[in-house]
Amino acid sequence: MMKRKRYILLYKSYLIGFFFISIAALIIFNLFHIQNYSEGYKKSVIEKTIRTNLIKARRGNIYAADNSLLAMSIIRYDIHIDFRSISDKLFQENISFLCNSLESLFKKPRSFFYKKFQYEKKKGNRYFLLAKNLDYPHLKALRNFPIFNKGQIRGGFIVEKKTCRIHTLENIGKRTLGYDDHRGKAGLEGAYSKFLKGKDGKRLEQRISSKIWKPLNSGNEIDPEDGKDVYSTIDIYLQDIAYHALLQELSISHADHGCVILMEVQSGEILAMINLEKTKKNTYEDLRNFSVWEGSEPGSTFKTMAILAALEDKKIDIDMIVNTKGGVLQLRGKKIRDSHYKGDGEMNPKQILELSSNVGIAKIIYDNYKDNPNKFIEHLCKWKLDKKIGVDIPGESNPFIPKPGKGNWSSITLPWMTFGYNIKLTPLQILTFYNAIANQGKMIKPIFIREMKFHGRSIKKYTTPIVMNPSIAAKESLKKIQNMLEGVVKNGTAKKYYHPEYPYAGKTGTTQLDYWIKGKPLSYNSSFVGYFPANNPKYSCIVVISRPEKGYYGIEVAVPVFDKIARSIYPRIGKKILSKKKVDIDLIKKIKESSNYSFNYFFDKGIMPNIISVPGKDIIPILENRGLNIRYKGIGKVITQSVKPGNKLKKNQIIFLKLEE
Repeated sequence: MMKRKRYILLYKSYLIGFFFISIAALIIFNLFHIQNYSEGYKKSVIEKTIRTNLIKARRGNIYAADNSLLAMSIIRYDIHIDFRSISDKLFQENISFLCNSLESLFKKPRSFFYKKFQYEKKKGNRYFLLAKNLDYPHLKALRNFPIFNKGQIRGGFIVEKKTCRIHTLENIGKRTLGYDDHRGKAGLEGAYSKFLKGKDGKRLEQRISSKIWKPLNSGNEIDPEDGKDVYSTIDIYLQDIAYHALLQELSISHADHGCVILMEVQSGEILAMINLEKTKKNTYEDLRNFSVWEGSEPGSTFKTMAILAALEDKKIDIDMIVNTKGGVLQLRGKKIRDSHYKGDGEMNPKQILELSSNVGIAKIIYDNYKDNPNKFIEHLCKWKLDKKIGVDIPGESNPFIPKPGKGNWSSITLPWMTFGYNIKLTPLQILTFYNAIANQGKMIKPIFIREMKFHGRSIKKYTTPIVMNPSIAAKESLKKIQNMLEGVVKNGTAKKYYHPEYPYAGKTGTTQLDYWIKGKPLSYNSSFVGYFPANNPKYSCIVVISRPEKGYYGIEVAVPVFDKIARSIYPRIGKKILSKKKVDIDLIKKIKESSNYSFNYFFDKGIMPNIISVPGKDIIPILENRGLNIRYKGIGKVITQSVKPGNKLKKNQIIFLKLEE
């Protein structure tokens, strides 16, 4: 009995011990859980009330060759209305006055705003979009309107600030300037984005209301670094000339698209690049960069390369006679025909190039290289025609040169190559080769940028990269091919446009498209590539027009564009370079005539331009971005300015402007 009692007592003591141990464990668990929950809760609270906010860096500007502005970032505003924040009394008492004010500002009938606002107020819309991309003068005007002048809390006036990229060449070079956004990277904006975009900053902010945050510290955690300014090679004057010359011909010929590239021979600077494509509305817009992207069969412009290869290997001389069979040659079961020449068949190499004889060039190359086609292909590879140039502008297509022993080589590949078929080159790749001929054999990589600056200080200057030096060919071969190209314009396919006062050299090209598709009507690419002046080249240029409906030979479609450009530029050639002082005087004169393109040159020099008659919405953001303190009245064009044109400017200087009411 006693033994049983001891077991019972021992069992109870175990139960009591287990009970207290369980309670202790539970307490420890809860303490641990509370501590972790508290830390998690604390972290959650912090995350909801404290944030790290990115501070966007100012994107750098892009300038033209004359320091005029091509691209800049400006501030724009989107306006929304929170109708729930507006009391019924305030709304009913002021809605008519507000609609009258909006009618005056936006040029829409007051009834439009009245009906819309009544509907949105009844619906209780808290985020109604009133306007997008407003400039600061319009924003300031809106803030003074009835209801809106009560602010966001009482007047429901919500302002969202954003940065917009503005291009001054919107109509004559949109694709050349390009973009760097959700669409990807293109043009100058895409090519030099890593320099232009700068580095975003960071700072801690604390929530003080549902939509309002304030900086937690007096300074930023990491200050943003502005983007660098890019000074391009684009010449606005020449860009404009090329644009209008191409647009006129595209409109006449009803072509699908076309492009023009103008290069300075010795420097390789791209002075103008225009790409235009027909839209569904039968207008022409700059939508794709055909100059860099579109690889196609070059046609007869390739004959120059074929002749130069034969000259280099001494397979031909200028006095030899080639029997062109009256313009028709049967070769490997296929017929090669001449488009222009209808003579007796006796031609020398110079005439073959001048008159663009397919039969003549095919006989020269096939007869001399059929047993060793690699010898011919080696010249093309030596000239880097089988590789990309590697220009900074994104989207360059790979060229295509067929090679013996590969699946794309056949018994007729070599003769058909000689007049520009079975190969692919872009307009810029073709121009780079012709520019080397104009540059006495030195092949250089085209460049689009001269200099990089940061806050006005030069940080890098760009020199011309040499692709091949000392020369693509011997001096004797170059002299002969230059003479032949000059003869194309004097005596050959382009002689219609020869004028002794405007001499240029080059080669026409016409290429059939879609010839391999049975039943499809033929269409063509028309081209002309060359340089001027013929005896002392300063500029090289290529014109390519695709699928014209009226005319299709290069002489009919492409040469007129080249001719207009050359004749427009010739007056500039040979003029003495003015002294810096003289240039400044001329530009000051231009500024006094309110030239939009010259503003930023004078801001860089710290000089005030004449901005009379310039819309306030355009000039005020530019002035503010230059660190000037602008005070103004009105919303239209500038009527008066407190700082006279030509006066020196200081940072944070106050400038008073009066605008049209």
